[in-house]
Amino acid sequence: MHLIKKYANRKLYHTNQKQYITLDGIAKLVQDGEAVQILDNESGDDITSGILAQVVLNARGRSSPQLPTQLLTGLIQIGGDTISNLRRTLGTSIGGAELITAEIERRIDFLVATGALGADESKRWRQLLTQSDFGPSPAQQLAANAAEVPSRNDVVKLYAQVDALSEKIEELLRQHDK
Repeated sequence: MHLIKKYANRKLYHTNQKQYITLDGIAKLVQDGEAVQILDNESGDDITSGILAQVVLNARGRSSPQLPTQLLTGLIQIGGDTISNLRRTLGTSIGGAELITAEIERRIDFLVATGALGADESKRWRQLLTQSDFGPSPAQQLAANAAEVPSRNDVVKLYAQVDALSEKIEELLRQHDK
């Protein structure tokens, strides 16, 4: 795994190669199938997903049209789990379920071939692990989560209402103290 540290001056340092690296350099590592982890040098927080998002947006800006502003705004408004939900939804839409089923089958076949799992047990596990009714799909979950999360405008309105109520209460307290 390639460990990269981000310093306060916004520079990225590739600790394995003992040299600075650019977003393009990180993109090249990922395109080559290399695993990367990016840490904030001061806090030690894992900031890999944020930097990879920058890499994607940086690459998209040069090579093809920008991502639609409406899409980016929606992603920000929906909140923190958006990217993981989006990844699951995209995985499902491009045949991720079939890939997962094929991998389950491959692993069960291996366990049977090595004697770690009996034939009867394998049938039961295939049935359990490849059934399709495991609750709502990621797309349905994303839609449900989006419906429950207030928009930025809703939050701004709520803050305004709280401020107005606070002013009213202070006014009433001042009148009461007189």
